[in-house]
Amino acid sequence: MGQLTPIASRLVIALDDEYLRMQNEWFFKWHFIGRDGPVEIDSFDGKTITCGGVTFWGSIQHMYWDIIQRYLRKKVSSIFDDLEQELRKYPVEIRQLALIEVRGIIGQFITKIRRAAIAKDRVLRGNGIDFPPEKDRGKWEGARSSDIETRIAGLSDIYCQGNIEIEGKKMPLKSIMNDRLSLVKKDGSLVRENIPGLVTKNQITTVATDLPIEPGDHFLRKLPSGLVEDFTVTDPQFFGKVHGIEAHFQVQVIRSDMPASSPQTAIQNITNVFHGANARVNLSSIDNSVNNASTLSVKQISDFLDQVRPAIAALPIPQQAEIAGPLSVLEDEVKELEPSQSKIRTALQSIKGVVEGAAGNLVAAGIGALIGQILG
Repeated sequence: MGQLTPIASRLVIALDDEYLRMQNEWFFKWHFIGRDGPVEIDSFDGKTITCGGVTFWGSIQHMYWDIIQRYLRKKVSSIFDDLEQELRKYPVEIRQLALIEVRGIIGQFITKIRRAAIAKDRVLRGNGIDFPPEKDRGKWEGARSSDIETRIAGLSDIYCQGNIEIEGKKMPLKSIMNDRLSLVKKDGSLVRENIPGLVTKNQITTVATDLPIEPGDHFLRKLPSGLVEDFTVTDPQFFGKVHGIEAHFQVQVIRSDMPASSPQTAIQNITNVFHGANARVNLSSIDNSVNNASTLSVKQISDFLDQVRPAIAALPIPQQAEIAGPLSVLEDEVKELEPSQSKIRTALQSIKGVVEGAAGNLVAAGIGALIGQILG
């Protein structure tokens, strides 16, 4: 393992010690529940249970699984509570790196505890010679990948937002992305809708860094009144990630000479000038025709997930941790009645960027190639 941040280094040591403690104390005590003398076992709710002369089945087995799940749920919560206190001591760039590192470290600890619980259950159900198949009887609420991602995202939003200067004012980047925009290419084709951004006098700022923005493109902003403003791109300036500020565009724009108008008029103004195979813009319900030129289907994403899930373990650990969030986004979107094309494409691009950083790994190369085929 390479050099870790101080936060991650301390967490590795603490969780290694905690795993050994659980093995040597809590899991070990369960071997003695069938003997005459009673044994006291921590139930992790401020109490202890006393067992003696009992068999590991029925209510005893249910109690075992209830307790170990309670332990892991509370332990994960405690880890993140302590992590929040630690993050406050460091600058933004260290906080961001630490959150990336601890995601994998916590995930590994959870996996080790779950594996230990499954293995001990199998041993306790056996007779010393013959042992039944392993079975995971836990639901693991509070310690699932989605739970970890939620906590990581929450801490990132609170502690990892760097400030950028927009027209002379310092502003936290993510929290100001309250405008929803549509990007229309010079040929009139719609690139994306519902882009988070901030519109100021002569500039549009957005963290959607995968957008193919070029001079002459159009950003459309729908106002609360239902009218639409049209901005023409003059200089799309890209800023890479630095000092805790995530990568973003600061796009120099000029407002169209046309006044704010209805969606129909704004669309007509563009399509009268530009044309192409997909020359239209959907805003609200104005254009109800179907454009399949760049739509990714639920089946495509489901097939992709089915192929990728079994191969994740073959990726380097840092890449496993980094793609967990985007994969969760894809898994959530395929369950939606109307999946967000923007979220799906952004997640795929994120995964592609991560696996491209795993040079020499054949599985990473395969995932990258698969995403390339999907995105076209």
